[in-house]
Amino acid sequence: MSPRTKKQNELIREQRKQEILQAAIRVYVEKGYAAATLGDIAIQAGLAHGLVYYYFKNKKQLFRELYEYMTEQSLRYTTTYFEQDMPVLAQFQSYAKLICERVITDSQTQRFYMRISLDLHHLYEPGELSPFDWMKSFIQPMVRAIDKGIQHGMIRPGDASLMAMQFWGAISQGMNYLDQLVQELTAQGLTETEVNHTMSEKFDQIAESATSFFKPD
Repeated sequence: MSPRTKKQNELIREQRKQEILQAAIRVYVEKGYAAATLGDIAIQAGLAHGLVYYYFKNKKQLFRELYEYMTEQSLRYTTTYFEQDMPVLAQFQSYAKLICERVITDSQTQRFYMRISLDLHHLYEPGELSPFDWMKSFIQPMVRAIDKGIQHGMIRPGDASLMAMQFWGAISQGMNYLDQLVQELTAQGLTETEVNHTMSEKFDQIAESATSFFKPD
């Protein structure tokens, strides 16, 4: 067997890191930051403990990299989404539904997002990270879409940055509600089909509510 090329080794390293980071999400959702250990993450990933330490010297470094990777993914997805050419109100409604649907399709990731803000003080020193600055960057694609909608008379006049923050705040609150609801419905013994039907109605309601203040008078 011929030795692996440098590119192959890099791909394998990246795959291993991704396996560890995905395992870290699952461990974090189950145990929280304080109780999670690199050993737990190694077990979840099905890897030797030493291999995790090879990629991450400690838990803090791992979770910092995970948080930065996840926020970058969110920013990239949102930027790409709002670069699409489509009617602006329909675009925002569709985006709201897509994000809310992840409560079902990718519940572990969504619970990570909902909890990690409470643990950032473990990962960063005071003044080292500004979640508000990141949020301003995150909503910029929405701000540009709102400005465009205002110019074309499809969105009522107003402060586009504030409107984007209100829109995202409505989605965030909606996802918290949906996460609790899906757990309650599952505990009641509803089938997956019944849960999905109930949740689908809620997705529509949240999307409509999140965009209601965009509409011209």
